[in-house]
Amino acid sequence: MKQQDKSSEHTHFPASRFRQLRGAYRRLEKLLAQQPWLVQGSVNVVAPKTPGGNTTYTWTRKVRAKTVTVALSEAQAEAFRAAIAANRQVEETLARLREVSQTALLEGVPGVSRRPANSARKRRPQPVPKGA
Repeated sequence: MKQQDKSSEHTHFPASRFRQLRGAYRRLEKLLAQQPWLVQGSVNVVAPKTPGGNTTYTWTRKVRAKTVTVALSEAQAEAFRAAIAANRQVEETLARLREVSQTALLEGVPGVSRRPANSARKRRPQPVPKGA
């Protein structure tokens, strides 16, 4: 038995559409592969409370529905800001990957046959008004 070409499995839309979706998916995959460190949460800068005091930095995130805060140095705060920005980019890229995947699966994989809109609804008898 010879192996089938994977692209021939998707016969419900033109091969050009499949190539377009696959290309979009691969471009998004490459974006993910290029990301540096990833961290969720936010970095906060706390101004000094007294004149001559030091500015402090904290990283805050949720862990099992609890807020966790960690003190950071200025250098750590900058690194965490970059990692948080990268994480947000990854989240956006994942959302686009999901959209492309959903489109490919809905358009390319056989689904259930759909009834025409008019025959899909059964006509229900109208209720008789009270007192009639």
